[in-house]
Amino acid sequence: MTDIIKKYFSDPSSSEDYGGISKFFPAADLDNIKQVEKLLAIKFPEDYIAFLRRTNGYNGKVGQSYSIFLQVEQIERYTKEYGGEIFPWIVFIGTDGGNEMYVIDTRDDKMNFGILPYIGDKNDFISLGSTFEIFVDHLYHNDFWKK
Repeated sequence: MTDIIKKYFSDPSSSEDYGGISKFFPAADLDNIKQVEKLLAIKFPEDYIAFLRRTNGYNGKVGQSYSIFLQVEQIERYTKEYGGEIFPWIVFIGTDGGNEMYVIDTRDDKMNFGILPYIGDKNDFISLGSTFEIFVDHLYHNDFWKK
């Protein structure tokens, strides 16, 4: 796996930062990740687990866009709050801080990362890849609207 942190996420000490507010969190504990997987009855993709094991959440730039990735301890609560009965097939992992949720689509055996508007329906889901790195690459290049 490439080092997606270095490749796509802003350096918190960089002057190029999104308003100087990028925040990396201490690594997630593997037991906490496993507990959330059990609660949600899923298995996170390996590269997403690797991300959480490097930084348990992130707030800041991915390319030219602002992104918030949840800490693993928040995923179950946000999934229930924003998925619930309307989107029972999502796992909420973050947001652009505006109109879009970052989610994992669990409707198929091969889960997909993508974006979904807070106000919308299942047809508004935009799949951005089966791996976390492909997903982040689309966020970084802001090319998902061309899909």
